[in-house]
Amino acid sequence: MAPTFSGPLHVLEDSGAPVGSHDFTTVVILHGFTWHTGIFTKLIPLAHSHNARILLVNRRDYPGSDPLPKEECALLHVLSAAEWENPEKVAMAKRDLGLFMEHRARELYDLLVQLVQSGDVSKPDRANNKGGIVVAGWSLGGAWMTSLLAHAASFSGGDTKLRDFLRRVVLYDVPDIPLGLPPPVKEVYIPIFDTTIPLEERVPAFLNWITGYFEHGNTPETLENKVYLQDPPPTVSALTPEQLANITCMAPGMPGGSDDTLVASGVKLGLFASLKERALYPPKKDDAGSNGDAWREVEVRFVTCERSISGALWARMLMRKEVEEAKAKGLPMRDIQFVAIRGANHFVRFLHA
Repeated sequence: MAPTFSGPLHVLEDSGAPVGSHDFTTVVILHGFTWHTGIFTKLIPLAHSHNARILLVNRRDYPGSDPLPKEECALLHVLSAAEWENPEKVAMAKRDLGLFMEHRARELYDLLVQLVQSGDVSKPDRANNKGGIVVAGWSLGGAWMTSLLAHAASFSGGDTKLRDFLRRVVLYDVPDIPLGLPPPVKEVYIPIFDTTIPLEERVPAFLNWITGYFEHGNTPETLENKVYLQDPPPTVSALTPEQLANITCMAPGMPGGSDDTLVASGVKLGLFASLKERALYPPKKDDAGSNGDAWREVEVRFVTCERSISGALWARMLMRKEVEEAKAKGLPMRDIQFVAIRGANHFVRFLHA
């Protein structure tokens, strides 16, 4: 029987550990913006045949999880135009938003500690790419991954040393925004903001766009951000209204919702960029007051779907360049690798699992 977890996050599904295996990998997946981890349920029946245990975790404000309390919502400032001109207001908003994401990282950390304490997790075998915990954040969920890595060294799990079990963090098809990267060279197109589309048609247009397949070139100028392919068709075209309702939760992404406010503020205040820097380039052991070196062995994988939305491909271009430059400068950094899934769109795991 799969263990029961306490805390504000909701484990939507848990495949359980493969019977008889002592070197299985435990994969914990967090979702993105308005689509919860129901989108990953087709992976569950495949887990044991791949010597894996898979847990699908819904974030705060999504089905089954606890809603954000008032004191946490208060950390998500919506500044007026005048307040953006006030350095003190901006500094307070940045501080509070940093606390907000630190708290979200702590919640994930605590869930992972419970997972280890349950006893159904194997120790990592890094040399053979087996065992331990691999935690992945899809799309906006990538910000939860960078926040976890940025803050984990300052957390305590009591007698449980999570770093001894956490093998890898995966940033799965994460676009530029959750990483705090500069916007693409080409003008960003999002159908929901396209005033040439009748208002009642914008959400369907957005769903087709975000789940579409795009043909991209190899340069920033040749990334396609508007016109998706007709063959294969967008993933949403194969979903019934019931299926769509079972994998989406629009409220956090609506104006004033927690994810909507986080995205808008996280970009303007530079929070996402700060988390990414701290996550990928942990301080050395001899840096004053630092114990980040103890977590340096946790690997990072950037996984990109090659026919995804342009923001994900743009992020890969920038991150590859950044990592190459960091290596050339000899900066302390994690083991960072890049993986591409050929022919895949942003929703590949739903139809092709």
